[in-house]
Amino acid sequence: MDDSSYGEILHVDDDPLVLEALRLPLLADGYAVTVATSAAEALGHVSAGLVPDVMIVDFNLGDDTDGSQLILQVRHHLHHCPPVILLTANPEDAEMPWITDAPIWLARKPMPTELLLACLPGLVQVARATRQSASRTAARVAGSSMPAWLS
Repeated sequence: MDDSSYGEILHVDDDPLVLEALRLPLLADGYAVTVATSAAEALGHVSAGLVPDVMIVDFNLGDDTDGSQLILQVRHHLHHCPPVILLTANPEDAEMPWITDAPIWLARKPMPTELLLACLPGLVQVARATRQSASRTAARVAGSSMPAWLS
């Protein structure tokens, strides 16, 4: 992540116009933004070392993977889940992933940009606090003879 940014955002949507329409205000507000038009492209970014503070994911990605499946795949790869804003035009039809280590917000698409920008600072703080806590726990476990599942 660029040290001068307010946070690293991974935005995944199969519509390039939606990606660009949101990328510009995010950049203007000081966020580093990585975009992907498919689950495979998003996973490629994560595999290459991207650790997003927040993910903004369209539920209907238009390929064989929906947004919930992508969230689970990213969590598996990173060993934690960053906070997620899952966007859909039909919230009543969206299946939420069962994840307890990060907030996942379901929002109707399109989400007003002002509302999204108001939510992001708190979500970035949650992501960073979660990573810090996980790092401290891992260090404590590594220095202990206690089995990891007991700590």
